[in-house]
Order: sequence, then structure tokens, then C-alpha cells
Amino acid sequence: MHEDRTEGLAPDEPDDQEPRVPEPAKAPETPPPYLHWLRTISIFLTGQTLSLFGSALVGYSVIWYITLKTGSGWQYAILFIASNLCTALTTVPGGVWADRYSRKKLMIGADAFVAFFTVILAIVMLLGYERLWLVVVVLCLRGLAGGIQSPAVNASIPQLVPTNKLLRVNSLNASIQSLTFVAAPALAAVMLVYLPLGVILLSDVLTALIGIGCVLAIKIPRIAAPTAAPEGVLGYFTHMAEAARYGWRIAPLRRLTMLMIFFWAVVFPPCQMTPVLVVRLFGPEQWKLAATEILWSVGMVLGGVLLAAWGGMRNRMTLVMIVCALWGVFTVAMGLAPNLWVFLVIMVMYGLSVPGFNTAATTSVQELIPDHLMGRMMGFITLISTLATPLGMAIVGPLADVFDIRILTVVCGALGLVFVGILALDRGPASKMYAPTAAT
Repeated sequence: MHEDRTEGLAPDEPDDQEPRVPEPAKAPETPPPYLHWLRTISIFLTGQTLSLFGSALVGYSVIWYITLKTGSGWQYAILFIASNLCTALTTVPGGVWADRYSRKKLMIGADAFVAFFTVILAIVMLLGYERLWLVVVVLCLRGLAGGIQSPAVNASIPQLVPTNKLLRVNSLNASIQSLTFVAAPALAAVMLVYLPLGVILLSDVLTALIGIGCVLAIKIPRIAAPTAAPEGVLGYFTHMAEAARYGWRIAPLRRLTMLMIFFWAVVFPPCQMTPVLVVRLFGPEQWKLAATEILWSVGMVLGGVLLAAWGGMRNRMTLVMIVCALWGVFTVAMGLAPNLWVFLVIMVMYGLSVPGFNTAATTSVQELIPDHLMGRMMGFITLISTLATPLGMAIVGPLADVFDIRILTVVCGALGLVFVGILALDRGPASKMYAPTAAT
């Protein structure tokens, strides 16, 4: 005979007996993944945005301080190179540490490091000792901390956000951060008129402390460390190379890496030197420098909002290549701009296109790379930008003091168009960059 297995009824149970109440399920020992993720990521990004605002405020103030005092392309290049090389020095250990140790503690330590030494330097400068080498020290120290902090921040986001929400969160984060680059240049221009650089440095200390407080207020899961600790300097590079090799075997990430190296080294140096370009071509007034940076950032805000609303293309490599082609066109247009107003329109358009590349690239890396390699992969990407851009600046910066900066800008943009054209002929965007389930 077969027992009666009618769902929800017990066989031979008297009608007058009270129905059985199932025992409540045992509460899980650990919270489910991404529990309260929206609140967590909101607190996290708020702290990082405020910290970024303080850094941007100081960064613009330092750049304009040097540019307005010297107007020299090679001095500007030296400062930029020094800062980026310091970031490169700590990016390799920073990426490895982000996969071995608490990412939360790394972010807090980096912010605290910057705050401590910034206070010391601000006091020295307020006492009347303002020298160019001190400004270099500020930028180098910030670069050292950035090499530790950046991989930890970027690797933490996919731990806090569901995979299907990553692109929209990254897009909105890019827009929010761009808002800081709207306010920071305007405020920096005003503060430089009324305050010494030492006082402006102290603003970064306050925002760094707020950033530390926000990171302390949330929980960031600790991941399992690699099996073996790195031994010596070579060991760190070996661990970083493991993530780089993993990413290189994925065709779309390989193409993305080539685009980043070429554009960061060849096309972007003139864009990084826009303060020098504006001063030489259109005059040294501070409002012109502020307008350039603000409108660039306004474009980035709009671009991030539009991308978050749109959701991007299914094949993100198509979007990346379109944006790179636009960058080549806009860079050429910068060199050909007949007046400041046309130049400012180009800045808005340039900024509008930036989230298309940055968000698609970052989101794809976060989706395609496993979490135990994420810190090292983010460190590797940071290493590319911190080495490729100074390399380009080391060439373009001195050349800008010898040749017409307009011609250099046009040549750099044209080379970018040629490179994108070569990749387009080589199967175009056929190296598809999809979500993990489709990337095979």
C-alpha cells in the first residue's frame, strides 16, 4: 500500500485536532550576501566622495599654485610624474595586501597616513616656509597612500553590491564623484585668492577623517588569503603577475589593457596639461582655469547619470571603442580650438564621454575577475595608469616647452584615432566584454 502524501495534510489526523504549526526556521549564523547593501554602499561611497573632495580641492590648489607661478610645462610634468611614480611604488604591494589583509584597515590606514603628514606640512608652510620641493612632498605622499587605497576601494565595491547592480552603482558613483570636481575647482580658485596654501591643505585632513569614520561604520567581508605569503620584492610581483595573467587570458580584458596603455601614454598627456594649455593660449586668469575643470566635471556628471539610466551596451567593448574614438576626436579639437568658448564646449563633450569608458571597464573587471584576485587586478590597472601616463608626460611635457602645444595636442589625438582604427580593422569590437555567464 502507498501512504497518502497529500501535501499539507497529515494522514488519519482527527478533524478536531489543531493543525500542526511548523517549527520556525533556524536563523542563519551569518547574514545572507548583500544584506542591507544599499545602506552599506551609501555610507561607503559618501565617505569616499567626501575624502575625494578634500583631495581634489588640495590637488587643484597645488596644480594652479605651480601653474600660475611658473607657467612651465616641464615643471608641471615633473610634479605630475613624481606623484604618479610614488603611486606606482605602492600599487604592487597595495594590490597584494588588498587580497591578503583587511581592505577596511588598508583604506583607514591610507587616509590616516595622508592626514598625519598633511597636518605637518601645512604647519610648516603656515610658518612661512613655502617652497616648491614641499609641494612635491605633498603630492608624493598622497601618491604613496593612493597606491594602497585605490585597489582596496575598487576591490571592496563588488563585495558590497549585487553583481546585477554593479554597472548602475559604478555609474552613479562616477556622477557623484564628478560633482566634487565641479565644486572643488571653483572653491580652490576662491581659496587661493584669500588663503595661503597651508590652510587649504588642512581641508583635506577634515575630509579624510570623515572618510575614516564612514569606513568604520560598515562591515566589509574579509576574504580568504592566498595560500602563501609573498617573499621579498620578487614575491609581490609574482603575486601581482598571477592576477595579470588571469586577466590577460580573457580576450576582452586583453584588448582593454592595450587601449588603456596606449591612451594613457599617448592621448591623455595633453588633457592632463590643460591648465598649461589654457594659460598659454587663453590667458592666466583663475576663472578660466576653474571654468575648464568645472565644465569637464559637469560633462562627467551628466555622462554618469545618462549611463546609469541607460544601462550601457550589452557588449561593453563596443562602448569602450566608441569612447576611445571620441577621445581622439576631442583631443584633436582641443588643439584646433580657435577661442576659449569653443575649448570649453569641447571640455563638456570630453567629460560627457569619460563615464562610458571608466564605468564599462571597471564593471567588467569586477564581474570577470574572482574576488580573491580582485585587489591585485585593481592594483595592476592602477599600475598601468601610474606608469603609462608619466611616461607620456615625460615626453610631452618637455616638448611643450619647445614646440607649439597646439601641434602636440593634435598629433596625440590623431595617433589615438589611428590606434582605434587598427583595432577596428582587427575584428572591430568582436572581442566581446559580457557579464560572467556570457563571457566564454
